[in-house]
Amino acid sequence: MSTEPLYQEIIQFAIDKEQEAIDLYSRMAAQTERASGKILFQELADMERGHKAKLERLDRKYFESQKLKPIQDLKIADYLVDTELRPDSTYQDILLFAAKREKAAFNLYNDLARVYAAVEDVKKIFEVLAQEEATHKLKLEREYDENIFKEN
Repeated sequence: MSTEPLYQEIIQFAIDKEQEAIDLYSRMAAQTERASGKILFQELADMERGHKAKLERLDRKYFESQKLKPIQDLKIADYLVDTELRPDSTYQDILLFAAKREKAAFNLYNDLARVYAAVEDVKKIFEVLAQEEATHKLKLEREYDENIFKEN
């Protein structure tokens, strides 16, 4: 049984999730009142555009060739209170929101990998996508650690 149609659906799903993030961060960049927030939202939108472009270029061989490796988890987003995005959101609020969003994407892809555990190549695609999201979360948490925790 070919899993090619399922592969295409998975990639389109991931691309759609990246587009949702691009739209959200672009909208918030236009609405935010703080210059630092505007810059960070634009950077986050650009980061998501990069993720989307990467997904659009990938083929199955990329996923097959990936070696899964543990990604450090600072767990910053795990223990801080959820925050909503508002036009007056602080740099700290924005970083935390984005890290929590990456964590949610990581959890989603991990859950889907478990659902498709019996279909090895599909499971691997979800595991690689989860690893990518964990890497994005780590980048945001490092930024938080270096710029928020160190200031406090």
